[in-house]
Amino acid sequence: MYIRREKKQRTSVLRVALLTAAILLGLWFIRAKPRWAQPFVPSPTPTLPANYYITNGDIAFADGKLNDAINFYEQAIALEPKNDVPYLRQSTLLVFTGDTAKATLRAETAVQLNPDSAENLAGYCRALDWEGEYGKAFDACECAIELDPNYAPGYAYLSEVYADQADWVPARQMAQKALEVDFQSPEAHHNMGYALEVQGRYKEAVEFYENAITLRPNLAPYYLAAGRNYYWLGQFETAADRFEEAIKLMPASAVGYDQLGWTFHANGQNTRAIDALEQAISVDASYARAWGRLGTIYYLRQNYEEALNILPTAISLAEHNYLRQARRIEILTQIETPSGVQDVPILQGRFEIDRTNNARFIARIAPVQYSQSAPPLEAAGTCGQLVARNITEKVNLTSPTQDLDFTLPFSATTGIATLDIPTGEISVQLENLPRPQAVPYNVQIGFLPDKTEGVGYLQPDATGKTDETFSLAAASSAPVEYYYELGLSYVYLRPPQCENAVPWLLKALDKDPAYYNPAWAGLKICPSDQSPPTPFPTATPLPTAEGS
Repeated sequence: MYIRREKKQRTSVLRVALLTAAILLGLWFIRAKPRWAQPFVPSPTPTLPANYYITNGDIAFADGKLNDAINFYEQAIALEPKNDVPYLRQSTLLVFTGDTAKATLRAETAVQLNPDSAENLAGYCRALDWEGEYGKAFDACECAIELDPNYAPGYAYLSEVYADQADWVPARQMAQKALEVDFQSPEAHHNMGYALEVQGRYKEAVEFYENAITLRPNLAPYYLAAGRNYYWLGQFETAADRFEEAIKLMPASAVGYDQLGWTFHANGQNTRAIDALEQAISVDASYARAWGRLGTIYYLRQNYEEALNILPTAISLAEHNYLRQARRIEILTQIETPSGVQDVPILQGRFEIDRTNNARFIARIAPVQYSQSAPPLEAAGTCGQLVARNITEKVNLTSPTQDLDFTLPFSATTGIATLDIPTGEISVQLENLPRPQAVPYNVQIGFLPDKTEGVGYLQPDATGKTDETFSLAAASSAPVEYYYELGLSYVYLRPPQCENAVPWLLKALDKDPAYYNPAWAGLKICPSDQSPPTPFPTATPLPTAEGS
């Protein structure tokens, strides 16, 4: 008993000593903080390859998740900026989402990286067509067909170019050729539908649109196309079904809600129409047509107070809608040339839709790259290489005697231009901009198809920074009914508000002075000295028996 207790006592003393030593050693490690004693630092996350994002983009596209696919392709581009595949695939989807400016930029890059790809040339053709640059689009599609005569989208997109220029016969011929090359091509069926739709052959068109849906059932624009044609055929229930399918696939787009609302209105379901159009506005507050249609429905329902709340916004948005055609910004300076003083661009940027706000365009401004001579023409080059060279040559060429030293002060200048469509305001922010030697810098905006508008002048501060905002005047016209509906809404109040009604009625007559314009009825209630002469037919004597 005693010996056993003695053994236990010695063991306890030993354990206490070992535990104390371990605690002291641990405290020493904590105080010392050796670099190698950090077992909980996570290991670096491996970078995923670009093909991972391309594959995920393809899967998202197949599922109809266009914005997700666009983002996946963007990540692939960041990882492999010399890989043409994600550029072209993203371009295709940007066309579907309406960002045709960026779609064209992406397709240009794809062609430059791989000019002998028929897919790249065909995609470039389609982006150009949606930008309204039909001549360049035609050349790109013709080149795609030359590079690969068995690539069906090349013919399909060429059909679209012809259809957009109202050239019906070759439009159908090219679409038929696409179907013959690949009857399983959804693009071939869709564009045969389009070639028929623009001719008003809606019953035939809808059959091809339905084929396209069968082949690619998760693409919202195909449902929108079919819905349009059912609408024109008066099949409103089927049209509404197709628009609802489009909304499911693209819930962040106002187009489907707008088309659905107008279809409900045509079918006498105005309560549902109002709900759908209000959803369109909540998705995109700058979508002018949804505002206009909503205002029209309130006007027709004699809810003039609501019409007065809606129609002014519709008109303002529609009158600024031309700004969506803005494509480039240039900043010019004056230089001395052998022929005298000349304005030359020294900074430029190309507008793209801001993906966080599709009512805003953004352009990243950088120095213009000048060249004194064009690269030699390679006689043996393929058509794709020639197209790529033409893209590359989109730089300002100076005369052989021009000194390029004037460009050096701007080599470090960078900035951004933001164009707000609803307000018509453009802000320009620049850094490292040298003080102008003579007059302030001139700011110009380029619009499709080939128009340039000066917006003002820039003068940097002492640090080389500038932050200026310019206002662009409303230059588009809203549909004439918006003007007379707004004016008549004031007229039909009790009592009539003639002072508010007359300006809108006169604007409506300025757009269309014909006798059937309802604005004339408003001016009978609210006369104006500024009213144009009432249209009357010229009295012509009836023929007599002798003169017959």
